Amino acid sequence: MHDLLPELSATNGWVQEKVEGMAIAGNGGLYVVTDNDGVDDATGETVLIRVELS
Repeated sequence: MHDLLPELSATNGWVQEKVEGMAIAGNGGLYVVTDNDGVDDATGETVLIRVELS
């Protein structure tokens, strides 16, 4: 289990609403992607984050 909030809020801007997907790369890196659909109350930004697991 990993709390994604620190990664999602790292830019000190809009905190993405939800994670849409997750993948483990061939090098073992964990990646998550968000998509906020671009509706009236969201920026519509898509963010790809590499998650450092401890």
